[in-house]
Amino acid sequence: MPNIIPDSVYLQLKHETDINKKLNLIYDIGITHVHAGTTDSIVFYAKKIDSIISYAERKISHYNSYQIKSKRLLGDGMYMNGLYENALKAYIEGISIVKKPLNYPEIGWLKLGLGKVYFQKNDYKKAEELFQECSKFNKDSELTAQANYCLGVLRYTQSNIDEAIAFFDEALVNSEKSLKLILKIELYKGIIAWKNEKRNNALDIFKNIMDRSLEYDYYDLYIDAVLNFGEIYTELGKYEDAQIILSMAYTNAVQWNRFELQKKIINGLRRVFYARGDYKNAYNLLTQYLSVSNKVLQQQNNIVIKDLEYKYQTLQKEKEINRQKTIKQAFLYGFLALLIPILALLYVYYQKLQTQNQLNTKQKELNNRKIASLLGEQELKLAKTSLGAQQEERTRIAQQLHDSIGGNLAGIKLRMSNMDSLNKEDEEIILQVDETYELVRSISHDLIPRKFNENAFATLIREYIQRIQQNVDFSITFLTHPEGEIDDLSEVIKIQIYQIIQELFTNAIKHANAKNIDLHLTIYEKTFQLLFEDDGVGFNVKQVQDGIGLSNIKNRMGQLKGELVIDSALNRGTIVTIEIPLDEKL
Repeated sequence: MPNIIPDSVYLQLKHETDINKKLNLIYDIGITHVHAGTTDSIVFYAKKIDSIISYAERKISHYNSYQIKSKRLLGDGMYMNGLYENALKAYIEGISIVKKPLNYPEIGWLKLGLGKVYFQKNDYKKAEELFQECSKFNKDSELTAQANYCLGVLRYTQSNIDEAIAFFDEALVNSEKSLKLILKIELYKGIIAWKNEKRNNALDIFKNIMDRSLEYDYYDLYIDAVLNFGEIYTELGKYEDAQIILSMAYTNAVQWNRFELQKKIINGLRRVFYARGDYKNAYNLLTQYLSVSNKVLQQQNNIVIKDLEYKYQTLQKEKEINRQKTIKQAFLYGFLALLIPILALLYVYYQKLQTQNQLNTKQKELNNRKIASLLGEQELKLAKTSLGAQQEERTRIAQQLHDSIGGNLAGIKLRMSNMDSLNKEDEEIILQVDETYELVRSISHDLIPRKFNENAFATLIREYIQRIQQNVDFSITFLTHPEGEIDDLSEVIKIQIYQIIQELFTNAIKHANAKNIDLHLTIYEKTFQLLFEDDGVGFNVKQVQDGIGLSNIKNRMGQLKGELVIDSALNRGTIVTIEIPLDEKL
């Protein structure tokens, strides 16, 4: 953990008495942490600026400017932590502070950050508009370079490689002062070389970026280079080398307390073990991935708690200042000594009324949710009963068609065929009876599906995925191991798993807005394991109520005595893991 801020700067900050110079020092320290990617420090110094300007407003010569700088730091810190909604709020608040943004250069950086948030939320149209606007800022060449770089990344994401390279080259023209930006552009050029199968050239580029990033404390850039380096080694079959370099990077990510970087590396290691056939360690890494995801959620909760504590402390300080002013004024205006307690009591009483109203409102909302939940459960029970009755009726009709009508038609055909002499009209009648018999037989078989007995289970799923792939624009990866054992599963399990997969893909297509979906089926130690992962918008697991699809999946898990785990968060994708014990009774 190198020290990116010289001790002399902290010493200068400690002894500085001029508020404006002190604020400038704090902002410069925060920007240094932005370049290094140390997110906790970025947010800390943003709040430190807010704390100073809230109590010394009259002594600050450029109050709006420091407000905007604080919002930039706060937005950048939240963005790097993956808290995109918080970053969006900070950037928009900063842009809204002044009516004439051209007088404040920091507004350009706020708009650039806002564009990057929209990019992460897959709103490419809004992102491109902001990047184009920032690329035309002539006063700040570094901002122009960063905007052109973002446009290059956007074009690369849209698979327009030629325009992406053109924007990267344009960014290099104005990037003399930013080594990190040069290395980021080199990273993408390395990725492009890799995609063009120039692996040795790409490896040299990634190795150089790794060395330079560690030298200048660019933590996030170092991890991106390591991940790409490990992916190439995995493609080349150098699994041990890929495992070593990713493990070293993971150690650094743990030291830096960067959970998002840890998740990226764990996924990279999981792909290495899966490629080499080590499914046990691949599954263990999946468990570790879920553990880190829980830590990320916990960290988000801690951030919210810290914000509440910060606001509470600020309120307490404001109360203390108001109390001191009241004491001073009491010497001149004695009659206020009686008025203030009365006002305080009224204020407390008002607060109690407000609190009671809020409690009543929340209780009403909770009751409404319970009623809605009960109605949803009742609808689900009715739907399941209806579905079961429908299936029984289909089976009964199929049997009647096959046994009764089909048998009668077969008997008619046999009797007519045994007649001594047949004319042309009789032969046509026999032909029509035969066609009718085959039609009845086909209808009865369609009513009772046989595909799970007549086809390999993995093949059925591949055919289903191929049908989906024809109508969507995202990539689907499907892997099974061992496929033979999966094909030999009992019909009960195969039917339930097939319907669960249909529910998962239906939810992903409707809600996830994903670019990639992975589906893995594995049997390990007499346990069937399903992993369904997408990189879509995600959702808050605690706040989302079970819909019909999710309820159906949980009901099927109950029938199979299986376990269901859903790991998701906003803008972080969704992972669904299912484990089913292979009991011989099923």
